[in-house]
Amino acid sequence: METTLHSMDNVLMPRQEFFRLVGTGIGAILLSRCMSGCAGQGNADPTPDPSLKVDFTLRLDDKINANLLIKGGYVIANHVIIAQTKAGAYVAVSADCTHQGTELTYKPTENQFYCPLHLSRFDTSGKVIVGPATLPLTQYTVETNLSAGTIRVHN
Repeated sequence: METTLHSMDNVLMPRQEFFRLVGTGIGAILLSRCMSGCAGQGNADPTPDPSLKVDFTLRLDDKINANLLIKGGYVIANHVIIAQTKAGAYVAVSADCTHQGTELTYKPTENQFYCPLHLSRFDTSGKVIVGPATLPLTQYTVETNLSAGTIRVHN
């Protein structure tokens, strides 16, 4: 039995055509991921539920919580963002933006919580400073026991 090889003359694709198809494919993938990121969410803000029971304690000697030892540092635990303000006070609010649920960061220079996706900003009590978010964050009570090296967050 003999194997017949087909001519490769018509199989090759010009270089420009290859890069055009690859570029179009990558662009379509990126666009579809971007579009699906906000799909189905409409304009409704995710409603924070302040009735959810929150009660946990962070140990400051745990390496994961080391950022709380410095002014301007923050950590996220149990869907709550806990930060030490520039003045040295500890504050805690819900960690997800009320616009589309993106995880927030803390900007110590502005003393504000910040959404990196659509740029909403909240003060340290959770009040909206700049939208598109319209609903405030849920604020939690923070009890510090620095002699024991703990921070309790609860509502």
